[in-house]
Amino acid sequence: MTQISPPVARVVAVLNFLAGHPEQAFTLTEIARSLKISGATCHTLLAALVEAGYVYRTAGKTYVLGPALVHAAHSSLAPELVMQVARPEMRLLADEFDVVCSVFSKKDDRIVIRERAAALSHIGWNAPSPPAMTAEAPMGGVFVAWHDDEVERWIAAATPSLEAEAEARLRGSLTFLRTNGYTFGVRTVPLTDPERARALQNQPAVTDYGLSAIDPKALYQLAYIAAPIFSRPGIVDLGLSLVGFDKPVKGAAIEAMGARLHAACERISTFIAGRAFRMDQMYSENT
Repeated sequence: MTQISPPVARVVAVLNFLAGHPEQAFTLTEIARSLKISGATCHTLLAALVEAGYVYRTAGKTYVLGPALVHAAHSSLAPELVMQVARPEMRLLADEFDVVCSVFSKKDDRIVIRERAAALSHIGWNAPSPPAMTAEAPMGGVFVAWHDDEVERWIAAATPSLEAEAEARLRGSLTFLRTNGYTFGVRTVPLTDPERARALQNQPAVTDYGLSAIDPKALYQLAYIAAPIFSRPGIVDLGLSLVGFDKPVKGAAIEAMGARLHAACERISTFIAGRAFRMDQMYSENT
């Protein structure tokens, strides 16, 4: 039997350890302690494996199997492994902007919230769980914006049918999404306090989904910001959204939050697909 050198054995041990716990993420200290290797050695091993794509370092500074290794063995990633990468991103966004960050998916014609991370001031927004919402236009644009034929079917299926002006505004919002990597909506009634804002959750009748530009100096009664997570070019599996805004927000702040949300979604997309994603190319590649 060929004798494995100690350095190779340690690499194999790290990969076997992570593969043996595919639904968990571990810190460097936890891995080093479990494998009985020094922290410095473990750090060097993990850095090399991250660089090669065999291990992924999450935004929460924990480690899971990387996309290069997972995609070598499986055609798709386990949902829980994806969530191990998404959760730290959600937590950072929720705390940084003092909001609720949700991950959502589309099932048939419904949008379902799968999980939420709430800032301390928004803990009450997590219960009870929000109901599934329709993916019918004007909602659900993050899932359809990347293919012209899907856009046409989505708009044609709207109930009631969209008037010409509303349709034009909605198409403009899709252009904004494709250009910036995120979309946003505003309330058509004032946000006066946290209780009022929470009561307006999932109220499409008082939400404008058709915005296609931001004035950095203007104030907006912000309802949500949302961005897509791709599994491959043009295919959106999940989305991240920021909600919980309880007072008017300046356009410049929306741009900053949208850019941060967009970047987080790109990192998760890269993990899922095992390749770098640029969302500004998604539409051009699929038209």
